[in-house]
Amino acid sequence: MDNVIFGKFVRESRKEKGLTQKQLADLLHVSDKTVSKWENGVGFPDIKLLEPLASALGVSLLELMQSERVSEAKVDRSDAEQAVAETISRSEQAEERKRLMWKVKLLLGACACGTLYLVWIGIRYLYDGGEKMRVNESAWYGNPVTFYVWAGLLVILCGAAAVYILWKDEQLNEVKIGRHKIKGALTILMDMLVVLLLHTYLSGIANNQEQLARLPELLPIQGFLSTSDGSRQAGLFIREEVVDGLRNSGHVKDLKLTVRMEAESGALSSGGEKKTELYLEGVNCLEALGDIKETDIVWNKGEDGTFLQGAEAKCIVSQELFEQNGWKLGEQITLGQYYYVREDERYMWTQLQPLETAVYEIAGYADLQQTKLDTFMVFPDVVLPFETVRDAFHRLEIPFFADSASFHVADSLELNEFKQEMRDLSLRGASPFTQDYSLNGDALNLNDVVFINAATYLRRVIDVVRAFFPFVLILIVCVGYLVTLLLLQSRRNEMALLRSLGLGKWKCFRIFFTEQLILVVTGIVAGSVLSVLLQGNYGGSSVLTGCLVGVFYMLGNSLALWKLMQVSVMEALFQAE
Repeated sequence: MDNVIFGKFVRESRKEKGLTQKQLADLLHVSDKTVSKWENGVGFPDIKLLEPLASALGVSLLELMQSERVSEAKVDRSDAEQAVAETISRSEQAEERKRLMWKVKLLLGACACGTLYLVWIGIRYLYDGGEKMRVNESAWYGNPVTFYVWAGLLVILCGAAAVYILWKDEQLNEVKIGRHKIKGALTILMDMLVVLLLHTYLSGIANNQEQLARLPELLPIQGFLSTSDGSRQAGLFIREEVVDGLRNSGHVKDLKLTVRMEAESGALSSGGEKKTELYLEGVNCLEALGDIKETDIVWNKGEDGTFLQGAEAKCIVSQELFEQNGWKLGEQITLGQYYYVREDERYMWTQLQPLETAVYEIAGYADLQQTKLDTFMVFPDVVLPFETVRDAFHRLEIPFFADSASFHVADSLELNEFKQEMRDLSLRGASPFTQDYSLNGDALNLNDVVFINAATYLRRVIDVVRAFFPFVLILIVCVGYLVTLLLLQSRRNEMALLRSLGLGKWKCFRIFFTEQLILVVTGIVAGSVLSVLLQGNYGGSSVLTGCLVGVFYMLGNSLALWKLMQVSVMEALFQAE
């Protein structure tokens, strides 16, 4: 039984009954598209529908199976048995083909799921600013690079299985990749090469972006305040608004602040001669002490360097002073404190003024001669919390000045924003050609030359490479156009033959487009996995490469196919003869 003859008989019988496809479909509880497929010879009804179909068309079941009108006198038992056998065979073939198509759909569905996973990895990769996914040992999939490769291999295997089924199916006369094995292999290899080249191009951009993102970590920018000529970095008078600006800035990290005073043992002298034999240093963190570490300090039980970040009345004393006075850890000592003041801020001459008498608990002791706080060629005898000292100035309504300030720039890529923020604090760059006779800490010093040069170079490289990106995409379109045109030039007669059988340009285009799409997707996935294995990049660069090659290569492919479709049917058939 031929599907075309069967479909023609159904159409003629339906018209004789005065039924539309929709009406016939409603009688059989199927869609009108299903009836249309029967009539066009591209489908065959289920064996359970043959009897209802014959009844709806007003013909006998034998006439429907033989696809011709038969009088009762001509009915032969052997003919009837043959017609039934052919009908059952055709129905079984239709069922088998339907099962094959379900297998193809499942395999293609697995391909789609794997592709969606890879796309999701790419989107997350790009959203994270180009950073590579870190290996998560606790994750069930282990190394994400390995899992990415396995996902790509799954897509390839499922796609290959679907292509194999289509290849071996004798009834699928529209798409037969197996007829042109060499051309198909060349198309896949060309796609793999294009993916590899574009992956290299995009990986170059991604690597430069990654280097730029890591540059602040590799080349940290340190800063400190000094006098205008840069000659002094400590023993300064740094305004309190500058101190607050640095502490509240989101562009500053690891801020180290100090303030220096002098003191005498016991309460402040009243009217008599000052006996300042001790140097005090207020710091906001242990790192401000220079080379001294927590392990270098003998601590009272339960104490550590975190108390320096607060405003507690505690202190660290020098080992020499601790032993000389016979003090004990946790003991309280009384200090009469004096601060430095200037009569004229234009000059460096200072004098001592009494601040207050304060009582401090000894939190620890250490050899403070390891510190770098030797502003006046002397080392501190007592270290206090920075905020404790500042609170004393506030209580007595005395203007507060810090002694030194150093820090790191939090994000060197935001260096311009940081500098503008410092300009708003009235800080300017230090100049060795400036004559400065004061101790004003109003100059900003940054070791940013190397970072600026490296960042400028990387940004220039990224901008130049990105400028060629549109031309790379145009080149992919041209490659897709030329490769398709050359490989399919010999198949013009095949296109003309399909057209001569009644297929329109659009349907003929769709047939060849589907065939090329399967080949291109196979080449893209294989090329992406090969790129990951060879170049070590994964995630966004690989998925982005596959998507770009797929879209722009198929654009060139479509242009070439449409050009080939313009061939005259008669001219192509004549040349074939």
